[in-house]
Amino acid sequence: MEKKAVQVLAVLTFAALAASCMMVMDPEQAPAWQSAAEFRKTIDFQAGGTVTVEHTLGNVEITGWDNNSVEVVATGRAGEPGSGRRIRVYSTEDVEPSVDIRQDGGVLRIRTRSLGGPWASGGLDYSIRVPSSVSLKGITLDKGDVTVSDIFGRVEAAISKGKLTVKNFSGAVKASIETGQADVELLDVREGDAVEITVQEGDIFLRLEAGTSARVEAEAPGGEITSDYDLGLKLPARALTGQLGTGGARIKLNALRGNIKILKAD
Repeated sequence: MEKKAVQVLAVLTFAALAASCMMVMDPEQAPAWQSAAEFRKTIDFQAGGTVTVEHTLGNVEITGWDNNSVEVVATGRAGEPGSGRRIRVYSTEDVEPSVDIRQDGGVLRIRTRSLGGPWASGGLDYSIRVPSSVSLKGITLDKGDVTVSDIFGRVEAAISKGKLTVKNFSGAVKASIETGQADVELLDVREGDAVEITVQEGDIFLRLEAGTSARVEAEAPGGEITSDYDLGLKLPARALTGQLGTGGARIKLNALRGNIKILKAD
């Protein structure tokens, strides 16, 4: 009887541990595998507000939609496989992506609290949907790509290593990238719009509609500047100040070790 009771107790103990823990293959070893964990939350949020995103490792995709709400989906991503196999045990809290969302008036802050457990080396990928009229400020990322599309308003982004892609966007842009690339499409450029893009090491692609009016200042001391539009200057060049149309929008581009290409938007 005592032996049977001990066996039952052992089974119950194992079941309790299994309910609170997850065994996964070590993402730093090969052939790594683990199912993606997902964080998902929707918050009521009015158009015209400000959204900030603070992240360290992974991609961030921000898309405009017609709802007065913000939907945040964060998906854990396994690391690249290495040369061996190991099994590690993580708690359920470790496996679920750790995301902090706080709203204060018209400002919504999205922040990655930590990258522990199996996502420490692979990071998190964000898919965020926001009202189409919004101000995106304080978009910061250490390593990964940022994509912004279908939005009117403002974008302020800082990336240490990665690519910034802006599509179907109208408004002001302020972006800095240490190592990577900026590919920005600006539509319906208006009087007073200010665009400032700096890339320390990498290229800048700026896509403008025909008929855009703006003053353009560009520097590429370690590369060259080319343009599909006539800026009234001889190109390629390493620095230029030119005018498109007669409007007062201001565009300032700086690629310290890279090229700048001003292209016609599709």
